[in-house]
Amino acid sequence: MAVTYNEFIRRRLHSLTGIAPLGLFLFEHFFTNSYSHQGEAAFNEKVQFLRTLPFLFFIEWGVLFLPFLYHMFYGLYIMYTGEYTIRDQHNNRAWMYWLQRATAIPAFAFIMYHVISLRFMPHGAGEPNFYRIMIEKFNNPIILGGYVVGILCVVFHFANGIATFCMTWGITISPNSQRLMGYACIGIGFALAGAALWAVLGFVKPMPTEPGTAEMQHTMNLIFDNLRSALS
Repeated sequence: MAVTYNEFIRRRLHSLTGIAPLGLFLFEHFFTNSYSHQGEAAFNEKVQFLRTLPFLFFIEWGVLFLPFLYHMFYGLYIMYTGEYTIRDQHNNRAWMYWLQRATAIPAFAFIMYHVISLRFMPHGAGEPNFYRIMIEKFNNPIILGGYVVGILCVVFHFANGIATFCMTWGITISPNSQRLMGYACIGIGFALAGAALWAVLGFVKPMPTEPGTAEMQHTMNLIFDNLRSALS
């Protein structure tokens, strides 16, 4: 079936949004999350900086949410209207083509859950403490496991998408250049997965006590000890 000019443009736009801005944001997001190892104050400071950016509404919707929704829904359209059966199981690109689509739905479901639960769900009165929120989430092994699977799906989808982008846009034309780009994308995938999982490990710990809780408990213990001494 011949590809119309409008469909050609839509497919190029779909390919482009996967790299910029979504792929670039992925690097920034994993970098920010790596501050989980620096402690509560450092992590919340980075999150607060992002949440107080000027024109945040336009940045979120114009640069992130709308490109993501377009990439997701048009990707689903491509998935369900295209042919992606693996005819030659010895063809690596055929496997990558299939895995790109197999990881799409869990990756997008994970992103939707992550964004909605942290950006749009209420977290009590006052400014949310996202450091504690993430630790509380990861104290649930089901949520922790879901995050690990979701992150790996997102990373594979993006890293393999770089190779697909380069072929789609005519950057890698020869088989040799495509093979070299494939190796580079494997390295990018492992590096991103390592960075993301390292950030997750920073949240895998017992819930920290509220500031002042230990001091208050110590004071109350002294008061009760003095009362017991006075009554004895």
